[in-house]
Parts: sequence; C-alpha cells; structure tokens
Amino acid sequence: MKEILYNYDFLEEKQINNFILRSKIIIINSKEEILIGKGNNTYQLIGGHVEENETFDQCIVREIKEETGIDIPYEKRNPFLVIKYMCKDYPTLGQNTKYINNYYVIKSDLRPDYSKINLTENEKEGMFELKYIHKDKIIDELNNNLDICHKKNVVKDTLEAISEYIENHMN
Repeated sequence: MKEILYNYDFLEEKQINNFILRSKIIIINSKEEILIGKGNNTYQLIGGHVEENETFDQCIVREIKEETGIDIPYEKRNPFLVIKYMCKDYPTLGQNTKYINNYYVIKSDLRPDYSKINLTENEKEGMFELKYIHKDKIIDELNNNLDICHKKNVVKDTLEAISEYIENHMN
C-alpha cells in the first residue's frame, strides 16, 4: 500500500499532540464510473471520521452504510493508499496534528439505497448528493470544482486518491 506524507512544518512525531483519522473509499462500477459525493459544492469520496474505539476498517463500512445505504462486507473492500499530514497549530493554536486518511477501493454494481441513507446535519444542510462520474471524466470534473468548492483540500485529496487509483491500479 502506498503511503504519502506531507510535513510542510517539519514537525517531528514527538511534537504531535492531536490526531484526526479518516477512512474514504472509491466505489467503482463495471461501467468504470466512480461514485462520488457532493455537498457544500465540494466533491468528496464516500467516508468520514473514525469514531472513538473504531478501526479504519470499521469506519469505512459504517460510512458506506450511512452515506449510500449500501452494506459492504469487510472482505470486499481493499486498502490501497494512506495520505498523512503533519500540521503545526491545526486546527487551533498549540495543536500539532497528524491527519491520517486511509483510502480503500471496491468494485461493485450495488446502487445507493436512498431509503437507508443516514446523513449528518451538516451533510443535509450542504445538500449532499451522490453521483457516478466515468473515470475518464472525473479528474477534469474535480479540477473544475477547485475554483468554486467550499473545501479545496478535500477536493485535492480526492483528486490525489482517484489519480493514484486510476494510474496504478486500474487495468
């Protein structure tokens, strides 16, 4: 599994006093379309924060269920990428944070079950929606979204993960 580390503040591990953990997934169907979420005018992969006493694996299964209504067994998803950030004074002054994103992929033709989706209030307010975008068009779509999105770093991470998958893991 590939690992990428961004440490622009040149922090050492011993300086880290805060962790943010997230799991995200690329769901790709047999038509080579990638399921992506869009809320607050920002494209993002399905996924979210790892909750207390939860593993990255448990998180992604839970997040898929909450955001798509789909039940995915553990053995059906595959980890392929970890992106880590070490940030000084983030999210507040005095907090040096290690932000870890674990990325998974699954090939599945299961369709979202909108009757079983359980969105957060923030996702509802941001008018979260799901859509499939073909792998040949998704990079351009995400790049175009950078100028108007609410959270540029989320779209950049999404771009990096999808680009890595398309370039190195698709047939």
